[in-house]
Amino acid sequence: MSVVIKLRTDALRWYQSFIIFFLLLITFSGKAQEVTISTDRPDQSDGVETVPFRKFQIEEGLTFAEKTVVNNLMLRYGLTNSTEVRLIADAGKENHLQGLQPLTLSVKQKIIRQHKVLPAITFVGDLSFGQLASNDYHSEQWPYSLKLAFENELSQKFTLSYNAGTSNEFRNLDLSLNLGYLPDEKWAVFIEYFSTLSEDEREHNIDVGVLYLIHPLLQVDIAGGRSIFAKENRYFGTFGISYLFN
Repeated sequence: MSVVIKLRTDALRWYQSFIIFFLLLITFSGKAQEVTISTDRPDQSDGVETVPFRKFQIEEGLTFAEKTVVNNLMLRYGLTNSTEVRLIADAGKENHLQGLQPLTLSVKQKIIRQHKVLPAITFVGDLSFGQLASNDYHSEQWPYSLKLAFENELSQKFTLSYNAGTSNEFRNLDLSLNLGYLPDEKWAVFIEYFSTLSEDEREHNIDVGVLYLIHPLLQVDIAGGRSIFAKENRYFGTFGISYLFN
């Protein structure tokens, strides 16, 4: 128990320093930019937007659950106006496992933009490297996942996002459905359902979250959720900060 408390305390101290760094960065960023940041956190769905050409974006957060404290880091870079590459690094403690989880390289490619009722569609592919991990997570495997992200802008204030994909060598069907609401230019809220379905197990979850734009290039977020249709309820929470270097 003391190890978990210490881990959480150290993580929170590091995270406070991280937030202070970004606040100082934004103080000297000058006037607001035309570009506005678009993130793939704190929800579980991937969005259809990619990072602008030759721009770099960092998304950083902490996830908490029972016996779990994990730091989530995603680095994103725009290769073209419709293509980005991402590096995902998660590290922390999950039950009896601790350390750096396998590094993941990801590609995101826009396919089509929304046209009337036809949604915007983006492809997302992830490849994890089991060798690039701490001892507890080390393996010789190369897990991958494939996904299509869809989005319909229902109105100026409501968007409907949904993902369909596969993982675990096509054994899993990964689904999500996200309804977002933008009350103004700075705030956004969402409610989301996401699940992983396989022959052996069916996981269903729901979460809600809030995002706030401190600056067009700087966003903070917080979200929480739980499992549904399960014998034992599992709760989780996350909060984070993201910045687009323009």
